[in-house]
Amino acid sequence: MDAITLHVQDSGAINLHVGGVNDVPLNIGATVYGGGMPYSGDYSVTPTEQGQTLPTAARQLNANIVIEPIPNNYGLITWNGSRIMVS
Repeated sequence: MDAITLHVQDSGAINLHVGGVNDVPLNIGATVYGGGMPYSGDYSVTPTEQGQTLPTAARQLNANIVIEPIPNNYGLITWNGSRIMVS
């Protein structure tokens, strides 16, 4: 069987049609991402007092995002204007 080399660049939708009676095997020698570009940010997040946004919109993730527990040595320090409180 003859081999057909297909090079694909990020330029939008690509339609591929193979005509004929018999099935045609297709081997993909690369990672294929569907639905977006790969996500390259952190996959592990530790909670903070402020909200955090991971820029994952329209990205393809290759692992689960893990929200770490609050560290056991974490102490919240507050100041009410006259005294410091550690909780």
